[in-house]
Amino acid sequence: MVRLSQKIFVGQLFCLLMCLLLQQTLSASFYGASYVSYAFQEAKSTTEINLRFKTHQADAILLLAAGRTDYCLLVLEAAGLKVRINLGAGEAELTSPPGLRLNDLMWHDVNLERTNADMLLVVDTIHRTRLTIPGRFHELNIHFGVYVGGLGDFNELFLGNMDNFRGCLDNLTLNSINVFRSARENLEQRGVH
Repeated sequence: MVRLSQKIFVGQLFCLLMCLLLQQTLSASFYGASYVSYAFQEAKSTTEINLRFKTHQADAILLLAAGRTDYCLLVLEAAGLKVRINLGAGEAELTSPPGLRLNDLMWHDVNLERTNADMLLVVDTIHRTRLTIPGRFHELNIHFGVYVGGLGDFNELFLGNMDNFRGCLDNLTLNSINVFRSARENLEQRGVH
């Protein structure tokens, strides 16, 4: 009888741990017309973006953190990853290594770290590219929040014409903010479309 009670307890503990783990990770599927927006404001001299994605698309928007003139934009372009950033002194671009194709329906981990003008892009923990952003401005001023998978009604000239994302995104954080969780929890600021 004691052995059966121990097995039930272990099973309950396992289920509780799995539920807690699943609550920590929020994923989203995008079908080409959907997007997530989360309104917040922030001005920082550091930026850290982490996410996982899988898709078959070669060209699409993954994420935009938008300010009045500043922005940080992650896009798929020709199956590679491109970061376009403007801290107020003009746009700079950082791309994943040539020949790296990320539209293979496999999960890909992305980490973007910026401290002042130094930016590092890491894809799948092994592909690293660096950039020193020109100019004397070092803060990314976000006024309009973050857009994931698409832009909705947000329209700025620097964006051009971009396809919405089709695929899955997981573990998306921007400066330690879990974007999907925050969008879900803050209904008054949320836009899930």
